[in-house]
Amino acid sequence: MTTGSLLVVGLHLLQVRLDEQRAVTPKLQRFMYLPQVEYLRVAVLGYEQVVADLLWIQAIQAMGERKVTEEAGHWIYRALDVITTLDPKFVRVYEAGGIALATLVVHIDESNRILEKGVQHNPDVWALPFLLGFNYYFELHDDARAADYIARASQLPGAPKYLASLAARLYASAREPQVAIDFLARMYEQTSDENVKQILERQLKEVVAERDLQLLEESISRYRNLHKRAPERLEDLVGPGLLRALPREPFGGRYLYDPQTQTVRSSEMKERLQVYGKRRPP
Repeated sequence: MTTGSLLVVGLHLLQVRLDEQRAVTPKLQRFMYLPQVEYLRVAVLGYEQVVADLLWIQAIQAMGERKVTEEAGHWIYRALDVITTLDPKFVRVYEAGGIALATLVVHIDESNRILEKGVQHNPDVWALPFLLGFNYYFELHDDARAADYIARASQLPGAPKYLASLAARLYASAREPQVAIDFLARMYEQTSDENVKQILERQLKEVVAERDLQLLEESISRYRNLHKRAPERLEDLVGPGLLRALPREPFGGRYLYDPQTQTVRSSEMKERLQVYGKRRPP
């Protein structure tokens, strides 16, 4: 039997093994039936990239399911680890998988592990340290580590010019909403997965609302200093030395003001974001 024939037989047996559980096993859990990657590499007779492509197609289908449970998230990582061990240069797997683990199921440690593996095997790909920076900023709230990764990404071939300035802002960040808005907008541009885009769009609107609420609070404070009394309504904040116009609530609702407590809130958000504090004085 030729090597090509052996490959076809091996792929067929692999597919059969996965498909035997199709009727009773969730798609992602089918990866539990894969042999250890060391044995799999031997079995595929040098055609690691072909098998990695096959497994990646199945992983994409599984990640596209409507509900991705926490347990399923571990199977996503298992699948990605096997695929990238077979083909360490499969950059798309690190990118899409890292985003999926961070946004669809919020397994940040596993997302970081797969991205760090990608950086190790593909040190010239700027998107991988960029995604690590995203995780450290939004999920782990570690601005310094985020800045390190973004700065690293900015020095790699093909990196967008804005990364250097973003890294500088992260190093000096007081977790200001505008930094988060810029970061999320870039991340939105980076991904092509519609499920991830929906999550990022929601996050972006939440941070925009927090930025607006901080702006309104600062304007209320300036109004008190100017007029020695609190405003009666938000519209009073539009004028010289204050606001040119009231911001629009990003979810399509309204910003509400309580003149008794002089507090503002969004009609569409149950609670405010806590990780973006007041701006530090310059």
